[in-house]
Parts: sequence; structure tokens; C-alpha cells
Amino acid sequence: MIKYKLSNTENGEILGQFKTRQDAADAMNQYIAETNDGLDPSDEEWLTPFDFDLEEVEVKEAPNEIIVDYNSAREYLGGKANKQFTVSQRVASMNTVPGLMDVTRLVDALNPSHVEALIALNELFTIAQAWNKADDFVPDYSDRRQDKWFPWFVYDKDRAGFVCAATNNAPSNAAAYVGSRLCFKSANRARQFGEQFIDLWNKVLLF
Repeated sequence: MIKYKLSNTENGEILGQFKTRQDAADAMNQYIAETNDGLDPSDEEWLTPFDFDLEEVEVKEAPNEIIVDYNSAREYLGGKANKQFTVSQRVASMNTVPGLMDVTRLVDALNPSHVEALIALNELFTIAQAWNKADDFVPDYSDRRQDKWFPWFVYDKDRAGFVCAATNNAPSNAAAYVGSRLCFKSANRARQFGEQFIDLWNKVLLF
């Protein structure tokens, strides 16, 4: 993602990185006005726009900042809404849409009392997949040397739900507590995932 870095050419101070040139210009003008307040144009400290440098920089935003829900995760992964699946009509017409039989089997096999939890779990899987793609992280349980982190929850009676209490490392052995769909490259990323999507986790963890 392109951002605009504004810096003071006199002392090298970086005023910030901004989404647009206009945002950078507004910040510069405000900084100039505040600095020049009470000064005379002949003073050494007097600032003008010529005392600043604006540079385009490529900034890689963290997954938790750009992938904030299921829809943004689907978009990041290049997916689209499953509007092509009108299951009853497609089955009746023998339409062979790729994956349609899987969708039909899923509908037939569902326990209605778990639908909300399964939808939430699907959203967690998808968001985690997008976060790991953004981090260039592919969990590999055949690699014992690769750290795999996942959020750990405890029940909080005051909140009537689970909260993310810590993170754990899942080594590639029989003691691994979660599968690769919900593992992350670092403890920090796992905690972010547990805290940011706690509502989805509670739909999965609570009956």
C-alpha cells in the first residue's frame, strides 16, 4: 500500500505517514502554523513548505488492520459471494456448478442447532487463511521446527463468554491442540486473532 511520508528536511524529523497527499499537506500546514505561532518570519525557526519533503513509500499493513471481517478476508483471497448457489433450483435442473455437490451434501448433513456455530467457524477459518496469506505463513505439521501459535481462551463469568487469555505454541506432535486452519506465525498474531474476533469464537465455543 502506498503512503506519503512527510519529514522536516532541516532536522530529519518524520511527521508521519499519510494515506493521501492531501492528508500530508493538511498535517504540514497545521505543523507550520503551530510552530510559527508567535515567531517572526525573520526568525531561524520560521517554517515554510519548502522545509519539508514528501515521499511515496510502500507500506505493508498488518493483516489485523486490513482484514477485519469475513467479507474483507474473502475479498483478500479473491473470493466472491456464493450467489451462484441456489441449491434447490440447481439440483432440480441438474446444474453441475463446481462444488455444488459439496454444498448440497453440507445442507443435507447439517444439524440445525449448530448452524450458527458452523457459520462462525467457517468465518474464522477464512479470516485465518487470509491473515496467514498476508504473513506468507503456511502451517506445516510435517515440520517440527516451525512454530505454530494459536489463541487460548478462558471463560469469564462476568462477560458470560470466553476471553482470549494467552497464546500457546503447537508443535508438530500428538499434543497439538488445534489444526493448521487456526495457527499463526507468532504469539502476537495469535493473540490479535483471538481478541479481535472473540464474538465469532464465542459462537463456536458456547452452545
